[in-house]
Amino acid sequence: MEITKEQFFEKYNINKSDFDEAEISWESLREIHKEYSVYRESLTPTAEYISNMLRTHPEAHTVRTRVKDPEHLIDKIIRKIIRERKTNAGYVIDIDNYKTEITDLIGIRVLHLYKDQAASLDKFIRELWELVEKCTIYYREGDYSKEEEHEDNELFNFKVHPAGYRSWHYLISTKATKHLHVAEIQVRTIFEEGWSEIDHQLRYPNDTNNVQLTKQLLVLNRIAGSADEMATSIRELKLNTGKLEAENQKKQNAIDELKTQIETLLNNYKVEKADKEKLQSKVQELESSITVTFPSRQQQEFMMIGGKISNGIDLNLFASPGPLLTDQNKIGIFDTRKYLEGYTHPDLLKKDE
Repeated sequence: MEITKEQFFEKYNINKSDFDEAEISWESLREIHKEYSVYRESLTPTAEYISNMLRTHPEAHTVRTRVKDPEHLIDKIIRKIIRERKTNAGYVIDIDNYKTEITDLIGIRVLHLYKDQAASLDKFIRELWELVEKCTIYYREGDYSKEEEHEDNELFNFKVHPAGYRSWHYLISTKATKHLHVAEIQVRTIFEEGWSEIDHQLRYPNDTNNVQLTKQLLVLNRIAGSADEMATSIRELKLNTGKLEAENQKKQNAIDELKTQIETLLNNYKVEKADKEKLQSKVQELESSITVTFPSRQQQEFMMIGGKISNGIDLNLFASPGPLLTDQNKIGIFDTRKYLEGYTHPDLLKKDE
């Protein structure tokens, strides 16, 4: 390495006492750095192959690829040795085992829009590659109640991340060349990625112990989590609204057809009272079956701002059960009760005047 040990410690915020206590050889690190700088070139084709395969999935919004920088590799090796030596005095990373001990030499991030899309991406990854170990799903403490917290199973390990990261982590093995390579794939939403990038930029490497900064970033973390939930809620609202509008249109077409029949009968002056009542009852039954589309209680909770829904509609409009009574002239809905009141056609009223 061109950089000196002292410069490296300052640049990456390495504690010299911890380094010395772990009995790490700087010369061994220099040897790894030199060897990896050449080996790194062979990782690029594998990284590109994995990324291109992941980009074929329709729910993969963005795929980002990186091959670990040599200096970042040395930083990670130092930190891992210091951490592992606290419980295992014989732990070592050297030129012979660093490729297996450091499993994210190839790193891929797959970003998706909605939280539930992770399940589809999970199936896709499992169909394409062998997993070196079970997928780990990281979540923030507080995302679930104690009753809702997931238990590990044959497919997933569930772990609370102390910094609040939310992500699905895979280690896969593949042979894009004759060499077997291990790559780490992280799957997360765009909101989760945005928070993690801000957190990493503001806290690392020099502010990992800054309590006030950490607290503020955890607030941002909760906001990002809420944004994910709200995005899913809005998508569900849109899908449900579309279905309801299609159903309502079918019913409205039936009502329009009945209204045409009523107009014809009334114009002919030959309608018996029983027939009129039957038609009136049928039309009212159809109109009352048209579903008013408005947010569910859960969606209202996400969208409520100062007692108003975000588009400015008072939530009290949705408080009472049954059909929503509205100004008919404003929204163009035919008022059947007024139309059939007295079994009189509007055109006949004009004649009587």
